Amino acid sequence: MDHFHEPVRIVLGTPARLMELRTAIEAADTLENWWPTLRGKWYFAAREACRAAGEGKASVHIARRMFLYAATESRISLVPD
Repeated sequence: MDHFHEPVRIVLGTPARLMELRTAIEAADTLENWWPTLRGKWYFAAREACRAAGEGKASVHIARRMFLYAATESRISLVPD
């Protein structure tokens, strides 16, 4: 199962839109198709971790955490619950 224990909510894009990601597959898609050009080490680590978690080969919890690090690194707004 690739579902996060709680969704990740971010504001991304122009115009800005709220995205709620519930699974590692959704997070991987966001990283690959919606991410801004500001990409650092956490972006690449998160992309691989989310792909692997989506395939059941890695921890969903670690993938979620890496996604949050990547969002912070890229200055993407996180929306609290």
